Amino acid sequence: MGPPWASLRVAGVALDVPDQLAPSGERSIDGSAAVLEGAGMRLTVDASPFADTLTRYTDKPGYEHWRETVGSHTADFVLFEEEGIRTVAMNIPGRATAVVHLPAGAERDVALQILRSIRTDQGESND
Repeated sequence: MGPPWASLRVAGVALDVPDQLAPSGERSIDGSAAVLEGAGMRLTVDASPFADTLTRYTDKPGYEHWRETVGSHTADFVLFEEEGIRTVAMNIPGRATAVVHLPAGAERDVALQILRSIRTDQGESND
């Protein structure tokens, strides 16, 4: 069995994260972004109108793109590796972007579990 998880609300969205992830000292100007770090991961959540749409990474090594339903929204997922870092990210257009950075070669399962848990409206779930 893996480490315990906690549900929390950051940057205007709710999500489930491993207990080892904790808020970093970084602050956004408008409060719509949050950064959590721990267990070799870095999670950035941005719920601003200017959140990264994840469309500029197509030329990155190992690039993958797919769509899934997260909550009641269609989300774009991307994955790539660059300079020893694996990036797994998700964008719900017009709502939020979340990015998980892991060491290259690390399993992406935990990152995907975090991203798939995101809820943009109170009470919304991906179950």
